[in-house]
Amino acid sequence: MYGLVRASQEKTVMQPVIEPSRYLLLRAVVLLLAGIVLGGLLQATDDDAVVKQVGNTLQVEPLRVAAVPGSALPNLTVDVTGNALLTWVEPDPDRKGDRLQIAMMNQDGWSDPLTAARGVGWFVNWADFPSAAVLADGTIAVHWLDRISAETYSYGVKVSISRDRGKTWGSPIIPHRDRSPTEHGFVALRSLGDRFYLAWLDGRAMAGNSGKAMTLRATTIDANGKRGTDRLLDDRVCDCCPLDVVVEGEQVFLTYRDRDFLDVRDISWLKDVSGKVEARGQVHEDGWVQEGCPVNGPAVARAGSKSAVVWYTGVERVLDKPSPQGAVLGLLFTDGSQTESLPPQRLDDGRPVGRVDLAGLDDGSFMVCWIERQGEEAQVRVRRWKPGQPPGSSHRIARVSPGRSSGYPRILATSDGAVIVAWTATGGEGGTRVMTVRLPLAAVSGTTEPEND
Repeated sequence: MYGLVRASQEKTVMQPVIEPSRYLLLRAVVLLLAGIVLGGLLQATDDDAVVKQVGNTLQVEPLRVAAVPGSALPNLTVDVTGNALLTWVEPDPDRKGDRLQIAMMNQDGWSDPLTAARGVGWFVNWADFPSAAVLADGTIAVHWLDRISAETYSYGVKVSISRDRGKTWGSPIIPHRDRSPTEHGFVALRSLGDRFYLAWLDGRAMAGNSGKAMTLRATTIDANGKRGTDRLLDDRVCDCCPLDVVVEGEQVFLTYRDRDFLDVRDISWLKDVSGKVEARGQVHEDGWVQEGCPVNGPAVARAGSKSAVVWYTGVERVLDKPSPQGAVLGLLFTDGSQTESLPPQRLDDGRPVGRVDLAGLDDGSFMVCWIERQGEEAQVRVRRWKPGQPPGSSHRIARVSPGRSSGYPRILATSDGAVIVAWTATGGEGGTRVMTVRLPLAAVSGTTEPEND
């Protein structure tokens, strides 16, 4: 349902894939005894999980989500106490449209979902997923995309705020002042403690077939819904790659796929402090020349006092070695503005689709999540990575389609010493369904290479 084809004034480039009409669904009883160590693969369908031993061991704890068949676009965030929140989009059974659901982690797992927004005619895009953020006082904001006009790629951002932990929601707020029939999306929504920070891709300069480029803009919204200044951050960026942001006090460190006049589409960063861009630069000079948008954005996370960025690149030579299918790379930053002397490290297993995410851990290491091709299908994989050291084993979480229907998997570190992975399962009843698992951190610290399978 949510494999919507994205287009813009430039060509969107995707690798040709074979989409099986239906995967063989293996079913088995999940052993939930405390301390059982499971294999590195979790194949999830409906309420069951198929577990298999491979290479290094990985403890996997399925987390049941009350998401209906056809659900997709999961995203994760945490509140000020470190508790996780999950958002996703699913068909609205009471209407002909869609609804944005939110669930909160408690001692028994995910809470029953609450509906944050619902509507007919939303712009639902496999790579442009809704999100949530939580202020220090518990105020929650969510965002989604709605159409501005009947034109195919005329849509904007809407934000709704809840002051009572999701029981009721305020009227939608449009963060951008522009209402042109162009694209506004790929939002990074974060908490600044007492107000929300939003950055997004904005196509207002492209109105009327002007020939101008997609831009990057930002604003703030306080708990009462008051909007800050709609500010330009970059006047030429890649059209449809997700952004990512980490916040430290008033400092926002933002990463995105840039685009120059020669169509080099490498990853850039900027530091936005109290409404002013204080520094900016390039994460790494890959030199990836791409005529169309690759729909493959970066991820950034903070571990201790340092931040790291991971990203996909499609260049044919990476770190002085041939890379005909691209690579997932990771690089450490010192203070969120300067790369260390360490070179990037390759983090994939040789055939990456990309669609990366990153979680920072208390010991200074990171958990990387991405999609890797395996034959005609693909896998959601994770691995632990401490910059400057050999990356840990990669572990399969689920088999998914390599196409658009599997979207972007998400990963999040929680305050209870674990990470949560969320993804869109494909090939089951209803086509797609949101799934999640919990991974205790102590069980994913190995450094041996995974066995072939």
